Amino acid sequence: MNKRKHYGRKIKKTKNLYRRRKTTGQKIFGTVILTIAIGALAFLGFCIGKPLLDYIGSIGTKEMPDWTPADSYVRTQESEPAESTAAETTAPVITEVFGTADGVTDIAEFSQPAEPTMLAAAEIPTSALANRSSLSAMLVKTKAAGYNAAVIQLKDRNGVLHYKSALKGTEDIVKGGMTAGEIMAVFEENKMVPVIQLSLLADQEGCTVFTDMSYKIKNEGDVSWLDYSTGSPLRWANPESSATREYNAQITAELAMAGFEEIVVTDLVFPDFQDYDREYIAAKYFRPDRYKMLYNVVKSGYVIEMTAADVLETPFGRTAEALCDISQLSGNSIALVIDRKALPAEAGYPAEARSFAETVLSLAAGKTGGLPVIPVLTGFDDSEKTRIIALLGELGYETYIIR
Repeated sequence: MNKRKHYGRKIKKTKNLYRRRKTTGQKIFGTVILTIAIGALAFLGFCIGKPLLDYIGSIGTKEMPDWTPADSYVRTQESEPAESTAAETTAPVITEVFGTADGVTDIAEFSQPAEPTMLAAAEIPTSALANRSSLSAMLVKTKAAGYNAAVIQLKDRNGVLHYKSALKGTEDIVKGGMTAGEIMAVFEENKMVPVIQLSLLADQEGCTVFTDMSYKIKNEGDVSWLDYSTGSPLRWANPESSATREYNAQITAELAMAGFEEIVVTDLVFPDFQDYDREYIAAKYFRPDRYKMLYNVVKSGYVIEMTAADVLETPFGRTAEALCDISQLSGNSIALVIDRKALPAEAGYPAEARSFAETVLSLAAGKTGGLPVIPVLTGFDDSEKTRIIALLGELGYETYIIR
């Protein structure tokens, strides 16, 4: 029996095989519901996702919120310019160039310090003028002690010159190791103000070399008069002598050429003549109007040293005789030496240092005719000096000297 072959149709199944066909209304309703669902999901994602993404992106880079200052600070700042730079809050910088004959040797850059309100000077020994290093070391020490100026004596009471002068004939009376220019350079390098001190008429060495400067014994021609009041015979320069005027003028001109501006002259005085000297010296040197001779050697701009004790005497004492005609000193100043020991409290002055100085300055002002005064303090201890210096600042003094 032959087998029958069966050929059947293959049936294709689909996913919608068991779903019912939807009506048109159902389709529209479904579309609306789907749209609402999508919108809701989008809104929810924005509310949650954006902050989350911002937080993730800010990790490691987020800055702290700006600080709001206190009200008092805000009010202070409102009074200042709205804009400022870092350069405005720092000290100005100055560049100084120090040169020699060979050219620039050093360029120093430093922040500008506050300008001092007073010129405070201390005297330093002439031994410091041996060489540059010794003078520099002394100036460093003086500056560290709080001074911005130093007084150095370049011509002492014996007439010795403590610098290498180029004046002819002074070779044997020079003891200094540096020229005036070299001394000035050391002061400039250390940014200190030099105050030069010169003895004018006490000049044993100068009168020995330049004999025309000295007093002469009357009726004896060129024989010099000698002062024996201190035991050792000494020569004094005569202010009437043209040689005296020329010699001192040459010294001050030489120092001015080196750049020195502050010059204090001492010993603008006559010798301490004794009664027996009347036999040897002309009578005019004993007359009350002899002070007129002193103006022969006084140059405008000199600071003339006088002791407070002599200024306050009536008539003026020996160092203050030049005050007898104040009109002759219109271009000069007075270095007033206030010596605690020379004006003791027992003589009627206050015992307290500050009151003592104030009293002396007040009395001296009435006798110096309005000339500028530079107080020179000596004989006080450190605590007394401190109180007096504070007083000088309050009274408006611009310069003082400590001995």
